[in-house]
Amino acid sequence: MDLKNILHKFDEMLAQGQMQDAVDYLENKAELFAKEGDSTSAITVFNELEGFWRVAGQKEKSYTAAETALGLISSCGLEGGIGHATTLLNYATAKSAFGEAAEALKLYDSVEEIYAEQLPEGDYHFAALYNNMAQSLLLTNDVTRAGECFAKSLTLLEKIEDVQSEIATCHANLAICLIAQKKFDEGRENLEKSEAIFATLQGDPHVDSMLATRGQLEYMLGNFAEAAEYYKRAATNIENRFGRNQYYARASRNCAKAFEAAGNKEEAERWLLFADSAKDRR
Repeated sequence: MDLKNILHKFDEMLAQGQMQDAVDYLENKAELFAKEGDSTSAITVFNELEGFWRVAGQKEKSYTAAETALGLISSCGLEGGIGHATTLLNYATAKSAFGEAAEALKLYDSVEEIYAEQLPEGDYHFAALYNNMAQSLLLTNDVTRAGECFAKSLTLLEKIEDVQSEIATCHANLAICLIAQKKFDEGRENLEKSEAIFATLQGDPHVDSMLATRGQLEYMLGNFAEAAEYYKRAATNIENRFGRNQYYARASRNCAKAFEAAGNKEEAERWLLFADSAKDRR
């Protein structure tokens, strides 16, 4: 089975809710590629595993996958190439996701250096880089600069074909910055564009962040029942895809808070229990 089919099967298994079987399958393939000396394929699979464990909230497993890929790149003399930049970007994204923004931004600087040497201006890779740099800037509460990076990324993405998931995600991320600046109308406009695109992309895992952000906006505007429904959808999606992890617990707590504000104490208590059950499983 070639690499493309392996990754396709992995995505299919995730979409069907077979989380443990999917990750076991991919880890076995990564080990097999490494053992057979197919380092290029192994690097790709370890990058995929890094992303999976990052979204699943497993810091050490995510870091280990990224560092294994970087070790293979070094041993094969592939430093300075686009594959190296991609792995650095993935590692930086994981660092950012787990709250290590300063380390992430240093890695992004290295990525930008490689891109400047290897790619033409306006290449898709720059759009991904700006998006991820913005994520780290958000962690430092620099919402203005983060918004500028998201806007730059969106401008590039809209000129590229077949990147609807990235465009939808970028709209959602830009909305986060706009909401933080109390630009609620612009934030809602971007979230509505994001939701419309995600509606055409069945099973896309990035939809959960958009739903949570929409929940936040509705809560801030006093639309508590609507906020609860968005948080509920986010929590349900996360549970179906990754189980009751820390992101599920966060969405559940927010859902409970929104139901409480809406006057629905019974539902609020139920969702707090769901959040606690996630805590118990860590």
